[in-house]
Amino acid sequence: MKTHNASIYHCVTCGRVVHTELGTEPPQCCGHAMAKAFTETVPDSNVAGDQAGDSSQTTPPVIKGPQKPR
Repeated sequence: MKTHNASIYHCVTCGRVVHTELGTEPPQCCGHAMAKAFTETVPDSNVAGDQAGDSSQTTPPVIKGPQKPR
């Protein structure tokens, strides 16, 4: 799975939250630049390995415990 970083900004006046790509200018809201709240790592949605054929991320492994005697 490939990932990239995205920044989360929020407006200190009205509380609006915006997600942007890393390295872009801070968005404007209520006449001021929004404050950077967080940078998160998100999976790339357009990578071929992340398509429906890759079930390793959605199906947990099967864990087999000791078998009980009959």
